[in-house]
Amino acid sequence: MTHDLDFGELLAASGADLPSVLIFRLRNMRPENVSRYLFKIISEYSKNLESGAIITVTEGRIRMRDLLLDIGKLT
Repeated sequence: MTHDLDFGELLAASGADLPSVLIFRLRNMRPENVSRYLFKIISEYSKNLESGAIITVTEGRIRMRDLLLDIGKLT
């Protein structure tokens, strides 16, 4: 879990297929708000997280990309 927008890009460029990364870009970073999104991500995207994914969370939107697909875009 990170706020660093470059972290997902660095992970994809590394050629690794794990770990997954969650990028939080929320205006409200209070623990209860982050936890609400985190529980939703775990319940809806657990298989993606296990196989390697970059998930970006903003207010009202969760975007998931497979890590291996991002690696393919860089080569």
